[in-house]
Amino acid sequence: MQHKAYSFLIIACLLWGFQPVTIKIVTQEMNILTIIPLRFLIVSLILFIIMKITDEKNFLPPKKSLLTLFLMGFFGITVSNGIQFTGLQYSSVGNMTLISTTAPVITVILARIFLNERLNLIQIIGIIISFFGTLYLLSGGTLSTFTQMNFNKGDIYFFIGEVAWVIYILLSIPILKKISVLSATAWSGLFGSILTALFAHYSVGLQIVPLSTLGIYSFLFIILGGGITAMICWNLGTKKVGASNSAIFLNLLPVVGIISAYFTLNEPITLQKIISGIFIIFGVYVTTHSHKFVKNAH
Repeated sequence: MQHKAYSFLIIACLLWGFQPVTIKIVTQEMNILTIIPLRFLIVSLILFIIMKITDEKNFLPPKKSLLTLFLMGFFGITVSNGIQFTGLQYSSVGNMTLISTTAPVITVILARIFLNERLNLIQIIGIIISFFGTLYLLSGGTLSTFTQMNFNKGDIYFFIGEVAWVIYILLSIPILKKISVLSATAWSGLFGSILTALFAHYSVGLQIVPLSTLGIYSFLFIILGGGITAMICWNLGTKKVGASNSAIFLNLLPVVGIISAYFTLNEPITLQKIISGIFIIFGVYVTTHSHKFVKNAH
């Protein structure tokens, strides 16, 4: 059962890892803070239709679950997306990617405090290996990359966004025991889209414009791939393996990004990127297969 859950998490990360390429195309035509609420509104509407067709029993969630779903939408969509992309006005994509590496570590700490999730020593070692693999990737293999980085208030926004995504993960664990993945994804997406639309309206304004053919295809991927499929797969996987084990898969995003950039943007894959990818994947493997290492030790 765990292997199936890990497969769901890998699928989600593959889709999310490729998504920046499509987002880059769409943002050349439409404001990102317009794209986010529009995307999640359409995602939610499609999921509501699916639930209605399949006669989903959790179409209307219990009243006790509404606050949690509202908070999932607020933290997982409005804060995580809206605040992070606002941070790009003051800082760089490189800084955002670097700060995103803190998500698995933050998740482990908060999951231990609030959900009483515990990791064994092998799992912690796996997280550390993957973490340093990601740092090596982002540094370009040189320490000066980090020492020369300038941090500002945009980076604070990035960090807040990462914490918000971790809170989304933590909130999803108990709620997914009460309602279906489809219902949780749809309702949190609806709440998040409304809140993000309000944020966009009062900050930069909503600017819905016609998209080019390439823009439409890219936007469809953002909805169907990075939206519906990835969110459902992520929530299915998280429901089975918990917050700490699911968060480690987020380190796969830069690896997928490198591969997708190679095929779509002709960006070269260097030896340093290959080494980093091996460390990241090995770290994820160690964390998710720690029982094998413990068994062999005995």
